[in-house]
Amino acid sequence: MLPHSRSLHAAIGFLELGMPDDAWEELDSLPPGQREFADVRELRISISLRMEKWHAARIEAEEMAGRDPGNPGWWISWAYALRREKSVYEAREILWEAARRHPEELMISYNLACYASVLGELDEARRLLSEVFAKDANFRQMAAGDPDLDAVFAAGGMV
Repeated sequence: MLPHSRSLHAAIGFLELGMPDDAWEELDSLPPGQREFADVRELRISISLRMEKWHAARIEAEEMAGRDPGNPGWWISWAYALRREKSVYEAREILWEAARRHPEELMISYNLACYASVLGELDEARRLLSEVFAKDANFRQMAAGDPDLDAVFAAGGMV
């Protein structure tokens, strides 16, 4: 077992129980060197997002995307936090770069469709959703409950 595993599992448990402050404290109890492990950083981002600490989540995810650009999750978290902190336009710029680096990552394309919908670019949203649904039909269920796609539904439904 890795030295940080107990704290990591405890923090995950706290987060699952809806206790993000306790989860954060658990991660803060780790020695400084262990706080830099990717799995700890990933959980810190999740906690920050849950607590709506957009700036903290953005900074953490942006740094991790720079360190490990091969992990599409960092880019997705960075864009999501940036969207909440600043703007959909800025977040979309991050996702375009992520899509260039990770063309196979459907969650990036799905999020780009959501951003297009929010920005009123419904044809682009439909095009992206069509591509995503063709590769993985499970995204249809996610889309059906996603308020970011309300404009697509209201303007003539899904693809």
